Amino acid sequence: MNSLPFELAIFDCDGVLVDSEPLANRVFVQIVREHGFNLDEPTYLRKFSGITLPDRISAIAEELNWTPPKNFLSVFNERLIAITEKELRVVEGIYELLESLRVPLCVASNGTRDEIDLRLRLSKLAPFFGEAIFSGMEVPNPKPAPDVYLAAALAFGVPPSRCIVIEDSIPGVTAGVRAGMRVYGHAALTPVKKLEAAGAIPFMTMMELKNVLLNKQ
Repeated sequence: MNSLPFELAIFDCDGVLVDSEPLANRVFVQIVREHGFNLDEPTYLRKFSGITLPDRISAIAEELNWTPPKNFLSVFNERLIAITEKELRVVEGIYELLESLRVPLCVASNGTRDEIDLRLRLSKLAPFFGEAIFSGMEVPNPKPAPDVYLAAALAFGVPPSRCIVIEDSIPGVTAGVRAGMRVYGHAALTPVKKLEAAGAIPFMTMMELKNVLLNKQ
């Protein structure tokens, strides 16, 4: 019998399960640099955390008054897959956290289903989630809209108030809060104060989160 005060744990993927945000940001910045713009990698890692690639491209086009090439998306995806297969790492402590939770688990990410599947396969996290994968690209509106989180809750038949969300970005936290769920914010790339202001309960490590969740019995 589940003694935890929630019935479904919903995990973002990038920055929560796997440390993939720096890889995606590196590829993005490299492509833009190749077109003559000297972007600062750490700045854009923080700025674009949790934002979909199309929105990143639109934002950088407006910011730089630049028209990105039509093949930007395909070049990005090709390079990201290559670097992901070589360098992807899991977030420290995530295996232990997932193994400790005796409730259904799922992934809800703004990434495409192919991107999520690749990350879960390479990180050996796929068995924890099975087919319980929800993509923000497959609902009417991606995060910060609540659609992908509400879709996950509906699929499991769990009221939003009985779901928890583990996020690391402001768009993701905002989505979870709008969905009416309790949100825990991983303060890896996003400052604690910003996570709190968006409505999340911040934590620094997966071990810390594990202790918090298991003590809420």
